[in-house]
Amino acid sequence: MRKSLWMLAAALLIVLGLIWGPVSAAKEKEMCVPMGDILLEPLTAEAKRASVTFPHAVHFGYSCKECHHTWDQVSPIGSCSAAGCHDVAEPPMDEEGKPSRDRLLQIQYHKNAFHSMCIGCHQDIKRANEKLLSSRRPDAGQVAPTGPTGCVQCHPAD
Repeated sequence: MRKSLWMLAAALLIVLGLIWGPVSAAKEKEMCVPMGDILLEPLTAEAKRASVTFPHAVHFGYSCKECHHTWDQVSPIGSCSAAGCHDVAEPPMDEEGKPSRDRLLQIQYHKNAFHSMCIGCHQDIKRANEKLLSSRRPDAGQVAPTGPTGCVQCHPAD
């Protein structure tokens, strides 16, 4: 009887370890995800257009790495305009004062990064929708919602 009690106690500890281990590990990896809108503001005070209200929750169907492309899936996600990412406030120019042709410099300019990523994705969805609609497939009426691709759709007038 005593031996079976010890075996029962050991089994209970093993079961609790199997349950508690993953639960405590999951708690360590919890992430705070903004559910509402995120205000995307220009890096300079002389912005020509208003800030953009980005509906973060509308984009939850996509992988986080679609936008947060350098995220290691462990560290907290930082701002896109953090140092070393898309933190250049003015368009990069070459020695002659013309826009730089260096793609890396251009994508570090925060405006180019957002426009390329956001508008580019919305345009890709629009093209895919057009292709699906023109295919005349039975599911052709089930197109994905297309986001804005024009200035005033994102930057409201003040």
